[in-house]
Amino acid sequence: MLYAGAKYHVTVRGNARQTVFHEESDYLRFIEQLSDALEKDEVTLYAFVLMPNHYHLFVETRHGNIHRFMQRLNTSYSMYHRYKHEQPGHCFQGRYGAKLVNGDDYILRLTRYIHLNPVKVIACKNKKLADIIKELDSFRWSSYQGYIGLPVGFDLKVDHRWLRMMNRATEKGNKAAYRKYVEGCVARTDDEIMQALEVNRYAVGATKFIEQIEEEVHEAKVNKGVYGDIKWPDGKKVSVEAILGRVSEEFKIKPKLLTAKHSEGVWRKVAMELACRYSGLSQRQIGECFGYRGNGSVLKQRKRLKDLITKDDKLNVRMERIARRIVNG
Repeated sequence: MLYAGAKYHVTVRGNARQTVFHEESDYLRFIEQLSDALEKDEVTLYAFVLMPNHYHLFVETRHGNIHRFMQRLNTSYSMYHRYKHEQPGHCFQGRYGAKLVNGDDYILRLTRYIHLNPVKVIACKNKKLADIIKELDSFRWSSYQGYIGLPVGFDLKVDHRWLRMMNRATEKGNKAAYRKYVEGCVARTDDEIMQALEVNRYAVGATKFIEQIEEEVHEAKVNKGVYGDIKWPDGKKVSVEAILGRVSEEFKIKPKLLTAKHSEGVWRKVAMELACRYSGLSQRQIGECFGYRGNGSVLKQRKRLKDLITKDDKLNVRMERIARRIVNG
């Protein structure tokens, strides 16, 4: 399912499980292409790992465009791989796998699962715990080193906001606590996340969240006749009035407060952001709806909202909920 603000665990494997990253230059080229795709499609990267024959991403899409993002990324690397290694045919195995993710505990466990991939291999099975941890710390092709404060050998923007769930007073303290959290699972299996990854085709999270996604998937199949992955139509336009209505419902305020120029509530910023995403109007036109001249004020409000969201997970959840209601009509 595609919608603005959706978080996905993405998995991609080499065709017939063949190697797709043969040498250092391959990893670096993929990271360069990943960075480019993230910027062009306005996707946020929370965690990743690149293994020789597969990779994992944990991302959030602002515009419900996971399909375009993944097509851009996999196509660009496949073309590079084909000519660099003179291997005709498909580089990756079929379509990517993408599951919606929800719930702080599941998100934190998912980042740990992703980061532990390099040492959950047969080669590490009989090694001493201390040696496995050293190997994990030295593994270059994941976001783990950045999460725990070690030097990173590439230029890639990774959002570490979930470190705040370690509940330490400082960023350094959160990183140290996260390191212990990950190392605590080196010698054992996190049964809860493994079960969560396997229990449902579309989602990872609490039972209520999975049931909600299943219901929406079923409804989409019945009403739209779409089978397999569920995709909302591209380019769907929603009136500003309808967007204001959804925002006012969520925040339990009158719609006219959202467009009142004197209003400085976060709901006003939320309404502007969602209008930019779904109305199809320019920022200048949206600014006029909110009593501004030009698009500069709207841009400033969107930037302020982005800062607020990085500090407030609950606000991000509310944004997701409103976005889904807008898309579903």
